[in-house]
Amino acid sequence: MNSHKFQQAAQYAINLLQHKILPVFTYHNLDHTLDVVDACAHLAALEGIDEENCQLLSIAAYYHDTGWTAISQTDADTYNSGRALHEQRAVQIAREILPTYGFAPEEIETIARLIIATKLGHTPMDLLEQVIADADMSPIGQAPSSFLRTNTALRRELKAFGMTVKDAEWYENQKEFLDGCSYHTASARELFDKNRLLNSVVVQSHAATMNA
Repeated sequence: MNSHKFQQAAQYAINLLQHKILPVFTYHNLDHTLDVVDACAHLAALEGIDEENCQLLSIAAYYHDTGWTAISQTDADTYNSGRALHEQRAVQIAREILPTYGFAPEEIETIARLIIATKLGHTPMDLLEQVIADADMSPIGQAPSSFLRTNTALRRELKAFGMTVKDAEWYENQKEFLDGCSYHTASARELFDKNRLLNSVVVQSHAATMNA
């Protein structure tokens, strides 16, 4: 894969997320995307993935949340329907734009498959899918200060779409989510599991404080 088409394709996704996504997306935005891109690169290196597949992983990471740019209204129904379909919309965007940069059909099919692998609840079918799924969940495995910052951003995003949850319930839900998550690659478990478990304790403490 030549670096020029890779750079052009990445920049297209960056531009979409900079200019076409609603400002109320305080979590699913360019910052999150860049975090996932970085985590993909780190995990892929640790897992010994070759350069070509690393680049395909990176493009999939750049595009994986571009489907949110289709949302133009700030209500709960719109958000929830967008959440259910945004990976498919991201695949559509990738299929439309990547041929113009010279990506081969088989490269696009791999990228599309990897985008779908970021859907919550998807069971990864191979190492590449495991890496991008783990990268997308890397925020919950960061140090508590970083986790709480992104967690607050997600809560603020949901509130902007009319979904407000009481403090105690929010933190109880977050603990349940953290406890139910697991990483697929050994590298992700080594990098993120300790903090994931620590963050579960942190949100449990928050919930207890709110319930006191």
